[in-house]
Amino acid sequence: MSADVNISGQHHRFFELKVARCVARELSKALFLLCSIVALAPAQAQQVAHIGVAGCAGSTCHGSNVAFAGSNVVQNEFRIWNEQDPHARAYKTLLTAESQAIARKLGIGDAHTDDLCLGCHADNVSAEFRGDDFQIADGVGCEVCHGGAGDYLDIHADGDHQANLDAGLYPTEQPEARARMCVSCHVGNQTDRRITHQIMGAGHPRLSFELNTFSTIQPAHYRVDEDYIERKGNISELQMWAVGQLVAAEQMLDNVEAFPRSGLFPEFVHMDCLGCHQAMSKITWSKNPLTQQKPGALRYNDSHLMMSYQIALAVAPSAASQLLKNIRVFLNSAESIQSPAATIGGLRRSMATLKSALQQQPITSTQGFELLKALLDIGLASSHRDYASAEQSAMAINSVLKVMDADGMLSANRSRLTGGLDSIYAGLNDAEHYRPKEFLAGLRKIKSAIN
Repeated sequence: MSADVNISGQHHRFFELKVARCVARELSKALFLLCSIVALAPAQAQQVAHIGVAGCAGSTCHGSNVAFAGSNVVQNEFRIWNEQDPHARAYKTLLTAESQAIARKLGIGDAHTDDLCLGCHADNVSAEFRGDDFQIADGVGCEVCHGGAGDYLDIHADGDHQANLDAGLYPTEQPEARARMCVSCHVGNQTDRRITHQIMGAGHPRLSFELNTFSTIQPAHYRVDEDYIERKGNISELQMWAVGQLVAAEQMLDNVEAFPRSGLFPEFVHMDCLGCHQAMSKITWSKNPLTQQKPGALRYNDSHLMMSYQIALAVAPSAASQLLKNIRVFLNSAESIQSPAATIGGLRRSMATLKSALQQQPITSTQGFELLKALLDIGLASSHRDYASAEQSAMAINSVLKVMDADGMLSANRSRLTGGLDSIYAGLNDAEHYRPKEFLAGLRKIKSAIN
């Protein structure tokens, strides 16, 4: 999707194009440099032969130049990936001067040969599991997301999706599975894809991730038609967004618990980057009634946690109060010398309650108004002084408005909605020069348009 697309006259893609145009510049720093890899069962992935991208790119398989008519898959998936998907260029990023400079500062040799970088920039399986056509330079290819094809390739063409899953195909259509795969790099994990403040200090871009938005602005190499829905189900974008937020928050807690400190100090990669990296003359702190943190407090990156609270308000309101209490306890423990395990336990239980509610009753478009109301009201009440939370709020608002618009539920002044979104993204245009007044003005315009 081009960032220059004219959005006028669009209907259900209106907000999809808006987020692509206005957010892509900031997100692309992370999207082009940090890519997905299978995380639910990494040990299993290492035990299956990876045949390489070439094994999927035959003209009668997934390598057609054009979509096949009458086929239940488009069959030009390779071309879409190769020409349009930034994941295809993930390895090439390691050859740039910027990546080489990061590697020199870290003292790890060449970025394109070191496991620290290859873990997220390529299909970095062990040599004994690489097929004859496997090329590490293919970057983040088919099998990084779909799993090693060694066990399912022979049955793959028969169209039985469950049989493919049973043979090792990764269930990317399932929200939690997709989220866990993506966050293992876009948030990082504490096994083979550990992201540290040292890496950031060497020049790596700030991490930012939201599952539904990133899925939306990726070039889709599939069609959600009747056949797709019959085989894989029909997951709403709101469910994808909500589950993505919870999984990203859980991964952040996993990371904090597994790697809480770096020597005498907390591991700063878990913190809000822009909480410290601001000009000394820029004094913008104001009280946040939700987090209740004091001026100058060391701040965890709480953006996914706070989104989870807003999801709870719409999906499981009876659990929202306890979730917020546990979030506050965790956030205010950032400067403690004690292990964070004690404060994380209660928060995990609250998150599990919310996830269970989502699994039992997936979030629906009719709950969109409640979600949107929470996003707007909480954003205005908290003043959104933090860039990371404002960024997540903007992507969430886009997701909700897009679904409501597609379902014909949005009877609002579109010019005011457009003006509100323009104001939001004008405020977010540059992370280092965030303008909260413009962001809040956008929230007010959107709220007035839907009332």
